[in-house]
Amino acid sequence: MVDRLKREFYVRLDALRRRERADFYSHEVRDLVADIFPGAPSASEIKHLDVYARTFVEQNADKLDRLVEQLAHEIGLNARTRELDDLLASLDPALWHPEARREVLINYLGFPFWDVLTFPITSARELGELNEILIDRISPQDARALKGFDGIQSLKGIGFGHFAAFLSRSYRENDYLLGRLHALDRLIDIVCDAAGIDAAGTRIDVLALKKRAFARILDVEEKHLTHSTELIAALRRCVGAIGGMRRAN
Repeated sequence: MVDRLKREFYVRLDALRRRERADFYSHEVRDLVADIFPGAPSASEIKHLDVYARTFVEQNADKLDRLVEQLAHEIGLNARTRELDDLLASLDPALWHPEARREVLINYLGFPFWDVLTFPITSARELGELNEILIDRISPQDARALKGFDGIQSLKGIGFGHFAAFLSRSYRENDYLLGRLHALDRLIDIVCDAAGIDAAGTRIDVLALKKRAFARILDVEEKHLTHSTELIAALRRCVGAIGGMRRAN
């Protein structure tokens, strides 16, 4: 049912994509384009592009109007829109659950409104996006609290073309456990950064927080990771040493 609707959408999408090719259009349109745009502006014209643009429009206004009208006729967006409306309106109630039909129709009809809100038209301006989006990476390359178990080199699965862990249970356990620890390390850093917490200048001991969290993960996973006894012991020693250098200073 859903797949059939998707296929119908793709049929109509292919019809629209054919309109992106020059060979879709009539000889009249292509000849008119060639007449209006015989060549690119020269280097001297580009230097004074505003003057060139005004002159170009004054000289070709009638032809540009004819071109736009002919393109509108051959593209036929109104007809394509009606086809989509008819497709959505014809969803068979006998095949579609009422709630499913309602969701499809609401999202189809509401898309223009949501698109305006979520995708501001700023691509043609130097302003950029109106809402800043910050991206934080969760990667062993950025997790630095576990000295000796940080960085991509701490993972076993990167060997053999990144397939080494498929061949060894202990390798999979190693990467799974370090994945949890690295993720925790990064998540605490991300939360502190979002909250404006400076690990060196606040009363919150971020390293102590990480230390307790690391120990909790090791306690929970130890009974399940039966091939990682030595790894867990080494990690416990590493966790125990966290903050030791700072206290020594």
